[in-house]
Amino acid sequence: MYKLKILLADDHDSFRRILIAFLRAQKNIEVVGEAVNGQEAVEQTERCHPDLVLMDIHMPKQNGIEATKAIKNRCPGTKVFILSMDPSEFYRRNTQEFADGFIAKSSIKNALLRVLACEQTNYELANAVAA
Repeated sequence: MYKLKILLADDHDSFRRILIAFLRAQKNIEVVGEAVNGQEAVEQTERCHPDLVLMDIHMPKQNGIEATKAIKNRCPGTKVFILSMDPSEFYRRNTQEFADGFIAKSSIKNALLRVLACEQTNYELANAVAA
């Protein structure tokens, strides 16, 4: 069975731990790494080659926007979804320029369950979350 390889980048320890526990409980997910800042997210992505990076937008050292652009430049096959506490349309529209998707942290569980319901090939990820 194919397992979707995910890297989580978020500087909030408690959120990161809870989300990683949720992801690891899913039979078709493998958490291949985690990062506490944007710079570390880029390094981990190059090292672990995840299918999907879940990237917090506000992080130290290198914010999620800069890190996402670097990942898309260095690892173009990796999908990056931006995570934010602010579900406003501003963030959704502006992240479309450089990321593959946007997930409001308040609805992350349902959004990820939609991703997992897909066949989980890279090109289906954005459509699953957008639905």
